[in-house]
Amino acid sequence: MIRNKFYIALAIIIIFIFIGSIISAGCKAEGEKEGTEEEEVQEGENATEEAVASEENEISEVNDISVEEVYEIINTNQDYIILDVRTPEEFSEGHIEGAVLIPVDELEGRLYELPLDKPIITYCKSGGRSRNAANILVENGFTLVYDMCGITDWIDKGYPVTTEEEAAEDNDVDSVVQAITVDEAYEFFNNEDYIFLDVRSQSEYGYCHIQGAVNIPVDELENRLDELEKDKTVIAYCSGAECSRSGMAAQILVNNGFNQVYDMIGEGIDEWQEKGYPVVIEKK
Repeated sequence: MIRNKFYIALAIIIIFIFIGSIISAGCKAEGEKEGTEEEEVQEGENATEEAVASEENEISEVNDISVEEVYEIINTNQDYIILDVRTPEEFSEGHIEGAVLIPVDELEGRLYELPLDKPIITYCKSGGRSRNAANILVENGFTLVYDMCGITDWIDKGYPVTTEEEAAEDNDVDSVVQAITVDEAYEFFNNEDYIFLDVRSQSEYGYCHIQGAVNIPVDELENRLDELEKDKTVIAYCSGAECSRSGMAAQILVNNGFNQVYDMIGEGIDEWQEKGYPVVIEKK
């Protein structure tokens, strides 16, 4: 009888041990499965992040360009912005004809003067500042950015440069684009010596524009400069804080001998209208 009870007890213990081992094995397998799934998810997330980073690098990249390529672009009148990022003193001593001057230490505060949809070629004296400027541009959403490096290579190739003395033959004073607020611009609204220049498209102008403003879209401006009087002050404007067309138009005017040129900053005509200043709105 005692022996039978012993065997029964032993059998029960063996059964419990067996069941326990099965449960333990199942938990371990489940844990390994969950760990594998977590690793797979993590690997997937890492791969996605790497793909996104790779795509961003692919989109926002500074491209090198040779002086020979730039010379060809200028000679064939391709629609590029040549950006000189040196100091005004260096610029006056000699620069590529038609180049826009924005010193590299002023660039981030003057990005609105450059169009986002046009390729930009940067250059300085030897290449350091031009690369910094190019990096600033791509970091701020400019996707077509080229670095020519230094104007010294340009000069060594015998390519032409323009000095301020030569540019001043038709100008008695050095001209720069000046910023003007909407409120400041309104003070000159009734002054006949000031021209308000709307550089937006004809359809935008037709919908709403400053009363009395002249409309010359920025992409037509260089071919229609004769429509503006050089002895008058020009205030260029477009719409919205992100609009760069007025800054670009103002620079075109300065580059072509207009002495008193202002870029109306802020929200442009949107702010002008919000303040209740005179506008003409198309009637539907």
